[in-house]
Amino acid sequence: MIYNHLGKSGLKISELCLGTMLFGKETNAKDSQTIIASALDNGVNFIDTADAYVAGESEKLIGRLIKANRNEWVLATKLANK
Repeated sequence: MIYNHLGKSGLKISELCLGTMLFGKETNAKDSQTIIASALDNGVNFIDTADAYVAGESEKLIGRLIKANRNEWVLATKLANK
């Protein structure tokens, strides 16, 4: 995996980002967990969600699913997109 530094923050983020627009609807919690685990196992540490994805359910689900290893992830979200 190729990583880039996020400004002067010291964070290194993967060039690939896991998008989660359908997590919580078309992609159920079990499948979402499998996808997230696979992404992390393959070096992806950057995950994206938004309050508009599935009316906020994606953000809630992602929060629950990455809670145990939150320090492994760089989380991006957008707001006020309803």
